[in-house]
Amino acid sequence: MLKEEIDLLEVPLFEVITAYLEEMDAAGAAGYWDEMTEFLLRMSLLVEVKSRLLLPGAYQEIEDELTPEEARDQLLARLFDYSKFRAASAQLRERGEASASSVYRDPLSQARRRLAPLESVAGTEDAMDLRDCLVRLLESKSPPDTSHITQIKVELPRQIRIIRGVLAKRGHFSFNRIFGGEQPLVQALSVFALLDLLARGEIRVSQREAFGDIHVSTREVESRPEARS
Repeated sequence: MLKEEIDLLEVPLFEVITAYLEEMDAAGAAGYWDEMTEFLLRMSLLVEVKSRLLLPGAYQEIEDELTPEEARDQLLARLFDYSKFRAASAQLRERGEASASSVYRDPLSQARRRLAPLESVAGTEDAMDLRDCLVRLLESKSPPDTSHITQIKVELPRQIRIIRGVLAKRGHFSFNRIFGGEQPLVQALSVFALLDLLARGEIRVSQREAFGDIHVSTREVESRPEARS
């Protein structure tokens, strides 16, 4: 219907766009990007149609190609593509706002220290002066203070004796109950002690779940290989 009443060649698109922008600015709706984008899509479609009309024999081509249904489908397809880019831009904007508190230092803004050319410094100082400076630098360095570090002295034979002593009194025990309060180094060496006793066939161990508590018990004398032999 619009094509029969108005000649698109006579429509001043520039004036239409200018009037629309002035109206949006006067209404204070300059930030409504959805409406402005939809208007831009409509204007781009009109520009495409008008440019085709300027070509020879374009009237028949427009009538054959751009029916109202096809023009509507084409516009909907463009709006769908726009919605995808809009969602992507919203995600990028959220990431930008999330990282707004991060400050990135521009390496080019930092002044770089450059050494003087070798030709300008060669022969300006005595080698003995350089040696004396290095000696003073090395002598001024004191050993680090390690008094705040607790020295843990633990040995594998000692942990084996402890495990054997507990088993001699109780017959079985829980690893976490006996060694749970010890330092990590003591716990690790106690595990090695269990592996040593297990390899010797002196104990049985069981664990219901990975990284769970270890139940340790004595192996009966008659079950040992040397007892059966």
